[in-house]
Amino acid sequence: MGAGRAVKVGAVAISMVIIVGCGGSAPGAATSPSASPAVTTATPTPAPIKVRAAYGNVTPANLAPFYAKEKGVFLQNGLDVDLSLIDGGGKSMAALLGNSVDIAQLGGTETMSAYVGGGDVEAVALFVPVSPWVLMAPASYTGPNDLKGKTIGVASKGGSSEVAAIQQIERLGLKTTDVTILATGSVANLTAAMLAKQVYAGPGHPPDTAALFKAGYKVIMDLAAQNVPAVENCTIVTKKYANEHKDVMQKYVDSLIQSIVAMKKDKPGTIPVMQKLLNVTDQDALSQTYDYYVTQIFPVYPTVAPKEWLYSRDELAKSNAAVKDLDVTKVIDNTFVKNAQDRKVGG
Repeated sequence: MGAGRAVKVGAVAISMVIIVGCGGSAPGAATSPSASPAVTTATPTPAPIKVRAAYGNVTPANLAPFYAKEKGVFLQNGLDVDLSLIDGGGKSMAALLGNSVDIAQLGGTETMSAYVGGGDVEAVALFVPVSPWVLMAPASYTGPNDLKGKTIGVASKGGSSEVAAIQQIERLGLKTTDVTILATGSVANLTAAMLAKQVYAGPGHPPDTAALFKAGYKVIMDLAAQNVPAVENCTIVTKKYANEHKDVMQKYVDSLIQSIVAMKKDKPGTIPVMQKLLNVTDQDALSQTYDYYVTQIFPVYPTVAPKEWLYSRDELAKSNAAVKDLDVTKVIDNTFVKNAQDRKVGG
């Protein structure tokens, strides 16, 4: 081979190396499919669904939805929940019936009263299936006769505190006509009225009982110790909303169950959430409240079943005759809790 030709061949070879090395193809070479850059299309994350929810009293019974909001459990399930306080079960029910909120956390007694009054409502979860109420009276109380002629405070007319008060009065051997029952508007108002001596006695539960004990009040009747059935706090919706938003309701109930499980496993992480909900700084009171509600009362699966509702209906009928013959199955819907239980959402 001549020197000139060798130089030309060498130059061509070098050119091919340069082309290939720079990512090009040698002349006549097939392009590999893998050489083409991959095209990926990101799936957009759907925006969380907005839900308007309310809780009817500043009480530990409302801890599950408050925890779900504070800890981002609702968001993890695709819900953007606007959770607000509408102080008083009656006011919360009015907001629900007036379509100001989509979901309300309040008592089953208010729910039954609203239903017989024409409200198309139902309970889909029950967090406090036993009565948490103890009847508190001043230290000077010596016996049931001391209640005669006195005013007994309750949170709201037809609410769970009134049902509890009537049960307690009767279990002390008295009649409701022996006392005057005064609705104060909310649990917070009830506690304040007792501390201000505006009412002689009234039902309470942690953490309010801590302040009442410090003020010299004592327990004169304990329904909690007697494990009396109750429908103390529930998730309430209109049947129309539940039927039209089944996916939203399932996500909401799933979030509440996941929150209960998380709370039961993490007392230190739950106490600050409870402190914010209750606006209580007394750590002993908060610890007692956690041990009572989260450990003893809250079920992992907040099932709504006829047993507690029948008992509560019969007690409520003493102050609201309209519920006497109510078919309680008309106001409960356990399908969402059962769905969550079948999927083992709570473990």
